[in-house]
Amino acid sequence: MLIVIAILYPKEVANKRFALLNQVHSDFNWLLRDLNQQLEQLNHFFLEHDNLDASCNAQTLHELRRAHFKIPNIAEMGIVNPNGELICTSWIKLDTPIKTAGPKPARSAELRFFGPIHTSFIGEAALVIAKTRTDGYEINALLPQSILNRHLDDLDRPYNYIVIADSKSGVPIFKVGDYSLPVDTQLFPIKEPITLESSLFDDSQSHVLVASPLTNLSSLSLLLAINEDALYKKVYQPSTISLVIYGVTFLLLFLLVKNYQKYYQSRKSQLKDAISQGQVTNFYQLIWDTRTRGFIGAETLVRLNDPIEGILTPNLFLADIEANNLLKEMTYEIIKTLIQDAEVLTQQHKIKKVNINITGEHLKDAHFKTLILELNQLIPLLVLELTENELLEFDNQKVMQTIQDFKAEGILLAIDDFGTGYAGLQYLKSLPLDIIKIDQSYVAAIGTESQLATMLDALIELAKTFKIDVVAEGVETQAQADYLVDKGVYLHQGWKYHKACLLSGIPIR
Repeated sequence: MLIVIAILYPKEVANKRFALLNQVHSDFNWLLRDLNQQLEQLNHFFLEHDNLDASCNAQTLHELRRAHFKIPNIAEMGIVNPNGELICTSWIKLDTPIKTAGPKPARSAELRFFGPIHTSFIGEAALVIAKTRTDGYEINALLPQSILNRHLDDLDRPYNYIVIADSKSGVPIFKVGDYSLPVDTQLFPIKEPITLESSLFDDSQSHVLVASPLTNLSSLSLLLAINEDALYKKVYQPSTISLVIYGVTFLLLFLLVKNYQKYYQSRKSQLKDAISQGQVTNFYQLIWDTRTRGFIGAETLVRLNDPIEGILTPNLFLADIEANNLLKEMTYEIIKTLIQDAEVLTQQHKIKKVNINITGEHLKDAHFKTLILELNQLIPLLVLELTENELLEFDNQKVMQTIQDFKAEGILLAIDDFGTGYAGLQYLKSLPLDIIKIDQSYVAAIGTESQLATMLDALIELAKTFKIDVVAEGVETQAQADYLVDKGVYLHQGWKYHKACLLSGIPIR
């Protein structure tokens, strides 16, 4: 037995290390490919629109906004005059040119960068990707640092850092994590892909590092590093004493869990019981039409009627529902209750539109589709709301086919919490949207000096450009309502008009 272990163990360890290193390369290549594709799209747009009218007329703004929503992860597009003054963005035309933090447009026609810069408009550091036009003006795009945070969150391994750095000097432009460099290896300048293993870094730890210059902007390089111990910690078999400790610990835990299960249910069992026993409850918040001065719609909001704690809002249970993969089951109950409530909502309360929140996973589920189609027969206009932060699989044929089938049945599609993430513009491009619901944070900024108030106007204009209806969420004051009406937003939802309640609590009109 020991001979077999002595022969196979080293090979098994080597194979596991090789597989883990390949996974690091796979993660890095995914990140690199995403950045390269984005730069390629920007370069193509810059070349194609070299002759955009620098006066920022309606056509120029239209083209900038098209690029803004078409190219992922862009926070802003802009045009800078030869004096280095910003004259136009994809959000607005500036009344007075603003001196930028960067240099004046270079004479070189190559793609270039500068930054990071800090803009109050987007509220975070941004990298400027720019190109000088033939007329001496510069056209540029802002990439927010949060794209690195989101990319790092998407990876399964505990990486020490992800950095976009100057390829010559190694100075970090964007970084997430604790940036460190190898002690005994001259890393910069980076001219080709590099992989370092078992290298001591200046933080006194050994890391695995992968780096490569960007294809369309070789003056920048992407670096990804992970602590070697963290990467390979599961490769090695524990010692005999560890196995004994694990065995004793497992036995004690097993006895403890068995004893615990006699008196308490698991959280998942509790939630499953809550769903099956009818504790999932529908609340409805009505939507007000300022033109007709009446309620025309209602959003379905879920609550949990706990026998001990009473009515619970989603922030107290939804995370557990999702963690235990019970979201579909809970949604089934919401829809079934809505089917029962449909007649009272539409006939007694004269509600024309009923909204229900969904996720991309729902669109893959056949039973969900059946229930939605059944519900659609009972409600004049059914609206499915996707949140902007929901990662919808646009390349999933089943998801897109379900959306097409729903649209064919007259079901409306809305994007909820619009303006809170970077997916909304991609949704505008890829989905047949009927409605956008502007997040309450923008409505709360009305009448203040917050940049959100300026961005609210831009979001409204963007919706008008695409001829999409707008619902403003979180309307609480008359001043907010008046401002929205003045901007052409007539559908309001919020405590000023109605607080979410049970079906029985909706006032009879």
